[in-house]
Amino acid sequence: MAELLSLGREIGVLFVYVFLGALGRLAGILSVESDKVVSNIIFYFTMPALTIASMSLSVNTSQLYEGLLVLISAIVLVCLSYSFVVFVSRVFKIGGKMRDAFCFGSMFGNVTYLGFPICYLLFGKIGIFYAALYSLGHNLLFWTMGVWIIGKKDERHIKWSDILNINVISIAVGSLLAVTHISVPNILLQPLNGLGEATVPLALMLVGSMMADEGGRMLVPNKLASLSAAVKLVVLPGLTLLLLRALPFIAPIAKTVVLLEMGMPAAALAPAVARKYDGAYNFLSQVVVVTTLISLIIVPVLAWLSTY
Repeated sequence: MAELLSLGREIGVLFVYVFLGALGRLAGILSVESDKVVSNIIFYFTMPALTIASMSLSVNTSQLYEGLLVLISAIVLVCLSYSFVVFVSRVFKIGGKMRDAFCFGSMFGNVTYLGFPICYLLFGKIGIFYAALYSLGHNLLFWTMGVWIIGKKDERHIKWSDILNINVISIAVGSLLAVTHISVPNILLQPLNGLGEATVPLALMLVGSMMADEGGRMLVPNKLASLSAAVKLVVLPGLTLLLLRALPFIAPIAKTVVLLEMGMPAAALAPAVARKYDGAYNFLSQVVVVTTLISLIIVPVLAWLSTY
């Protein structure tokens, strides 16, 4: 019970950043123009730094093998999630930018700066390693498939520079560091850590600022936001739990990390990316707020279910 309460507190802290962002917009400190600047800072500086710094870990051969299974699981599950959310969007006749935002918000979760501390709380450093490998697969698809989904223009054309962006490059560099056990010099690691730590408050303050732009309506989800939350937090984790129980060759801790990461709320970076590519960022801001609030209950329940 104490661990479940700790998980709830860990997620609840995130709302402090959302509140500060909303307060900044209401006070006139933040604006539409500043939101665009913040999203660019996250995209080009803080998130790449966080990716590289988080992959600077030393592991043994057995843990590397389990981590590889986690990485493969992340890629497979996100791809299966895409097929599922596209099917749901067709059933409910969701079209245009809202369809793209619905798929984007339902597929991708807050796996790094929420998933990391939760996995560390439960399993220590090995939890961080498995979470990092999951994040590697997830983020690779986030910055490729995700950018294609939310950033596509008419007839689904998108530049290669949008796919092979700095975040994909940072994932490749971080993966190389983890596999080769190359240590990043402290003179570089310190600024990378500093920049990476800024990702959490900046991304969530951006969500709060966008939320305030629409007023209190963000806290009252519409039907589409509710559907996205149900898919993200209940349906996809439920299907993942059934699938993992049928795979005995994955270690219990690795299975729990995969399940928890699949049950993370919508990615806090989603509105920032949508803002950059002129997508339905206000809708995604609502999905982030609603799913993060609901995850106060869902994530501890998933942690409990994974032990049975």
